[in-house]
Amino acid sequence: MSTSRQLSESRAIPTRTVLINDTTQLPHDYCTTPGGTLFSTTPGGTRIIYDRKFLLDRRNSPIAQTPPAHLPVIPGVTSQHILRENKKNEANNHINNHDGKPTT
Repeated sequence: MSTSRQLSESRAIPTRTVLINDTTQLPHDYCTTPGGTLFSTTPGGTRIIYDRKFLLDRRNSPIAQTPPAHLPVIPGVTSQHILRENKKNEANNHINNHDGKPTT
């Protein structure tokens, strides 16, 4: 078992501020901090932090009002109408099934 350790000097992740003029300049994947700051990281390790004012200005844009595409169907989460239909069908099955046998 080796007990020798090599100390290394820590370095800050390089950052820079870039003014974004259009929502198309935002990446497809980004992260958030517990405080709500949005950021993304480049393949080289540079962290990109997005300005809160810019994001708030864009919240009423047509793209922000468009629902996300390619979401999985999760009743009650991504598709409310399917949840309502399932509840209606369960109620109808309960009413139509007087002898307690499961419906097929």
